[in-house]
Amino acid sequence: MSGLRFEDILINAGIDEFDRVTGYVEFPYFHKQIEVICDEGVTAEYAAQSIRWLAEVDEALVREICQYALYYLQDELESTSIGELLPEDIQHIQEPLEVLRYMEFGSLDIKIPKDSEIPVLNLSGGCDWQEDEGLHCLIKNGHVVYMGSWNDEDVWDERLLNDDNYLFNYVLYPQREVLQQKVAERLKQNPPKKIPHLEFAMNSPVRKFVEFLLAGAEHCTPEEAWAKLDGTRLMVLLQEDSSLAWEDASLLYRCYCMERDLGAVDMEVYLWEQTH
Repeated sequence: MSGLRFEDILINAGIDEFDRVTGYVEFPYFHKQIEVICDEGVTAEYAAQSIRWLAEVDEALVREICQYALYYLQDELESTSIGELLPEDIQHIQEPLEVLRYMEFGSLDIKIPKDSEIPVLNLSGGCDWQEDEGLHCLIKNGHVVYMGSWNDEDVWDERLLNDDNYLFNYVLYPQREVLQQKVAERLKQNPPKKIPHLEFAMNSPVRKFVEFLLAGAEHCTPEEAWAKLDGTRLMVLLQEDSSLAWEDASLLYRCYCMERDLGAVDMEVYLWEQTH
């Protein structure tokens, strides 16, 4: 496959503002095109391999995806009032594949692999029950290893299926009660350290941004994630305007990344545009 170009495998191949190769391919199972986003450094050969893995998605895997997506939906219905805004039918789904009427995948992210021989897929899209945070599905060796809201999780992160992730990785949803007890017992034996930044409410989106999104992306503890945020212009803005702590967690994460990559000025302009 030497000499393969992205133009040979992607429809409307191009380069975005982050120097990533983008384009579109057919997702055969769903008979639709989805966007492909290749991180800088990904080769056309590996992208072609990933697209072949996408073409191999069959009903068995889709059924597995739908089962975990259904857990995600059920948890949102049980823990929020979103059901009041959704069609009656969505609240009584029995067959997992029925959830496809309320969700869709829109993009395939291809990142530099740790092992190019292991099939992985990084799919994201939208769902009716969580329009702001969407849907993120990571597949490795033919099985789902993460299903939940989008938070830039890494398919190669072996901690995805750790007990502590039972609250946001719906692959672990069937074991939630058992895992909750295990985590509670572990916390009893090893009490947690002092909670950082108590000025931010425990249920505020800023905590999800720092303790899940940022900690997950940086592969660090929540305490270390708070330390990374300290000293940034974003933290100053959060402390100056308490309402910002209630903005969407994914927006705050994008602002953090923007300040890191482009500088505080661009980040502050972007944050103002998104919140006014």
